Amino acid sequence: MRRTRVFAGVSVLVATLAFPTAAHGADPTTPPVSGVPTASSSSPTASSPTASSPSVDVPDPLAIAPSAITELTTLALRYEANLSVAEERRREAAERKRDADRQRRIARAYVDQVVEYAMSPSGDPFAQKLTALAAAEEPEDLITGMFSSEQVTDAQEGHLSDAKRAFDAAQELQARADRATRAAEKAEETAARQLKQIGELAEQLGLGASSTPEGLPQTRTEQDSWNAAAATSWTRYRKQLARLGVKAPGARRLKATGGVGKATVGSRTVEVLPVQTIRLLDAVVERIGDDYAAENTRGAWSCGGLVQVKGSYDLTGTPAQIYARTVKVDPAKPRRGDLVFTANRESGVHHVGVYIGDGKMIDAPGTRAQVGVSLVPAKPFAVTRPALGKANNVLPRGTAKAPTTVCNATKPIAATRQGWTFPLKQGSYSISAGFGMGGGMWQSTHTGQDLAAPMGTPIYASRGGVVSLQEIGWAGTLITISHPDGTAERYAHSSKVLVQDGQTVNSGDEIALVGSRGNSTGPHLHFEIMVAGRFIDPMPVLVQYLTNKGAGTGWGGYSNGQVPRGVLCATGDTLLRCDVAKRAKQLSVAFNRKFGAPLEFTAGYRDIVGQIQRSPEGTLVDIPGTSPFGWGTRFTVGSLSKAQQAWVETRARGLGLKPEGDLSWSLPTA
Repeated sequence: MRRTRVFAGVSVLVATLAFPTAAHGADPTTPPVSGVPTASSSSPTASSPTASSPSVDVPDPLAIAPSAITELTTLALRYEANLSVAEERRREAAERKRDADRQRRIARAYVDQVVEYAMSPSGDPFAQKLTALAAAEEPEDLITGMFSSEQVTDAQEGHLSDAKRAFDAAQELQARADRATRAAEKAEETAARQLKQIGELAEQLGLGASSTPEGLPQTRTEQDSWNAAAATSWTRYRKQLARLGVKAPGARRLKATGGVGKATVGSRTVEVLPVQTIRLLDAVVERIGDDYAAENTRGAWSCGGLVQVKGSYDLTGTPAQIYARTVKVDPAKPRRGDLVFTANRESGVHHVGVYIGDGKMIDAPGTRAQVGVSLVPAKPFAVTRPALGKANNVLPRGTAKAPTTVCNATKPIAATRQGWTFPLKQGSYSISAGFGMGGGMWQSTHTGQDLAAPMGTPIYASRGGVVSLQEIGWAGTLITISHPDGTAERYAHSSKVLVQDGQTVNSGDEIALVGSRGNSTGPHLHFEIMVAGRFIDPMPVLVQYLTNKGAGTGWGGYSNGQVPRGVLCATGDTLLRCDVAKRAKQLSVAFNRKFGAPLEFTAGYRDIVGQIQRSPEGTLVDIPGTSPFGWGTRFTVGSLSKAQQAWVETRARGLGLKPEGDLSWSLPTA
């Protein structure tokens, strides 16, 4: 449950193919030459998809997997592969370096035995020479010098030979370490180029971080500056009234002068606002920086509208309702306390702010998640002045059933209008073996996408259709969902099947549980898409829907991983949605006070490219556009002791945060 600051009587609106790094199935799958899967002991079979004339209602997956999306996912997997190569070579270099150092120590130990003999009474005649040789910086210099001494005994010559062999081994190991380091550097350079390509391609596709919306500052520093300036300006005005002894009259008395008056005291003239307007502005200025609530309820901040301020105007209801009953004024000449409305064709009147002067207003747009200062739109839908009494304005009718500005919704839409969903719940899986991979696990190449997940994780129908079940050695129970257009999806390795042969299912229906039956090395879902009997890469299809449509729009109308950085707040080295950042900072301050150490934030918001980069575990966690961190409402902290973890969990719950496991917390959403 969200916890929001509540004040009496006031609320203002306010991402070469990847090597499988997680458990994956050993699917002996081979794309059929004929284009139709055939049954055999070594290749998968399935009931052939129902063949009929294509339906215009069902999209062709080939048509919805443009080459650009395919390129994006291929680059992501190659990027992952190169980083894996780099890490392996770095580990190899470190191991070879350790072995080389060990061989050097062995060489030195043999040499030390010779030196020790030389320092004994029997070795006295050449002790001085060997002592000098022992000072040589490199073992090879010492060994060469000692071999040149005619007085070296057979036993000591044997020690020197052992030392020479150990030193030679060290040299070879060091050379191998250097070669591995160079290979790692080359792979890292390649990965860096691919990441740059990913960023450029994502930007072309409109999948990169969105630009900051019109009217909001580009950075949080600028936002803080606007907030502070507005508060300072209002405080200065209030002090001016007090110094001059001006008492604000009621709105009714100023109606004849446009709802604003003037007072001259000595040689100074000051604008006089109605007492109701001053109370409204006192309240909204005081609430700058506070969170808003998802619901437009009395006594809580609300995204998009205003609620009752005690002793002020009746501003309850939606922005549209407020607009309908307040008097319009010239939008080119707003005065402090005026209401600034925004509207669009889909939603009608959907947002309102309170004008604070200098071309700015105090509001709570969905993109910011906090009350703050924004620029007044260049062309606002309307400006009204509550001090002028009541009106009866005609509302424009929106075409959408719900406002397009989503204030606090971070849950993705379950399905697109085409009926696609992702087969596993976001955050429950990690990407494993990809489509087209070769190797000993498959007869030829991998015909699907593996998604590693815990045993028993629910599997959902990616599209609605007719179910067929078949027991196959490599898959366990192979679930096929067929469609009238000749396409089908297949699901393998389930621990439990929840549907029956011939059953019709809808997109998003739970059909099975993740397992490891058949030819598998660990629990995972092997997911395939077939078009006219041929396998295609599922990744581009899923990415296309999840990033462009299936993931829907979250708070502020942005998609997962496309939230502008300018509307996020910094928490340590991470970015979070500002209301989440506020709670994270409170948690950090309390942690430092309790344990005398800072609370380290290790993960926060990740954009599309950031999701492609890597998880802390070193693998791609999500298909781009599905990361739970892509909304900026979830964060992870560094390692904690048991006592610290228990304390943080209790404290986080008190701040309205929900534990997500793996030292992660999030803000629950409606």
